Amino acid sequence: MSSPAAFSVLRRLAAFSCLTLAGSAAAADAPAPAPVIELKLPAARAAAVTAPVELFNGRDLTGWTYVAAGQPADIAGAAAVKDGVIAVTGTPGKATGFLMLPEVRENYRLHVEWRWTAAVTASTNGGILLHVVPGTLQQGLWPVCFQLQLKATRAGDIIAMATAAAAEAPAGQTANRQKDASEKPAGEWNAADIVVRGNTLECTINGVLQNKVTQVTPAAGRIGFQLEGHPFELRAIRLSPLGP
Repeated sequence: MSSPAAFSVLRRLAAFSCLTLAGSAAAADAPAPAPVIELKLPAARAAAVTAPVELFNGRDLTGWTYVAAGQPADIAGAAAVKDGVIAVTGTPGKATGFLMLPEVRENYRLHVEWRWTAAVTASTNGGILLHVVPGTLQQGLWPVCFQLQLKATRAGDIIAMATAAAAEAPAGQTANRQKDASEKPAGEWNAADIVVRGNTLECTINGVLQNKVTQVTPAAGRIGFQLEGHPFELRAIRLSPLGP
């Protein structure tokens, strides 16, 4: 006959085995971590520009790329040129990614005009991407860059995406706009004016200086436009070089 002490040991071993099996089952049922997706870009040199240049020719999207989940995708499914403007489609989940220009830029003034073409809601969203560089994508979608937020009522916020960072916005954080919203109602054209000089970045929305961040990393890169499934239009995308 087993002694009481031996029986106690057997009970503890049985309990431990049950816990171990339960833990193994839970681990097996746990979702796999999201895959790490890298944005890989072909090598590009800084564009030597000495005079203002129109980044959109008003006719087509030659030279533009549409990127979804880190890979080039069919740009026709995301945007088209209509009546001299870039018309971004509004199909949530089917046009989520970003448009990107090929040149690496630094020390410049960028003018962009945009308008929402449908009723504005709390989720109406998009953005201008600055200093896009290769690296691990945020949420498997967004590149290393700074986003000038165009979201309804929040235009002028600056978001450090992925591993980008600034003194006022650590990686993944937002530097909120500094003044009351200066956007226009849906259907009216808004103007964003961005100044990039050295490691600082500032933005003006419809003539109101809304934000400035400093010590930005990276301090140069490509320019893009974030699409989040909401229809809007772009025009007058103009870059003027600044001295170092």
